[in-house]
Amino acid sequence: MLRITVDIDATASSALRTVDDVVSGRLTSGGWPVGHGHIPDTLDEGQPLDALVLMPEPALPGAAVPALPLAVLHLAAPRPLPVAPVVLCVAEDPRVGGSADTDDPAHRPAALDAWAAVLTRLRPRTPCEVTDCGTRSEAEHLLADAHHAYERLTGCLD
Repeated sequence: MLRITVDIDATASSALRTVDDVVSGRLTSGGWPVGHGHIPDTLDEGQPLDALVLMPEPALPGAAVPALPLAVLHLAAPRPLPVAPVVLCVAEDPRVGGSADTDDPAHRPAALDAWAAVLTRLRPRTPCEVTDCGTRSEAEHLLADAHHAYERLTGCLD
């Protein structure tokens, strides 16, 4: 499984829960914290890829969080502007790592709405709506393409 690092810009609470929460009985009033940031050494539309990371604990801005990609959110802006996709991730941590093993953690309607709500809170100046949620393999393909674009721009290609 592909491993990435997400440089966190901000963290917010969420209603997201893992499959293990239900099994273990860890049902609190809130869900896991989610960090928003960018993935270094990637480029899409001239900017690093954005990512949301489900984490066991909030991270401070500037923290580099090891993560595993789960899916990709496709977004649309209210006006006809291009909006880059957002990679959904889970922190590489045993407390939430079990979510990376499930085939469809981000596609359940309640989870998709929760991801969208957190994104809206963490990016209030960039209004957009979630139009679709792609698979893990689509997220990995997007990451590979964005990394290749970064290498082309910086001259790191062989």
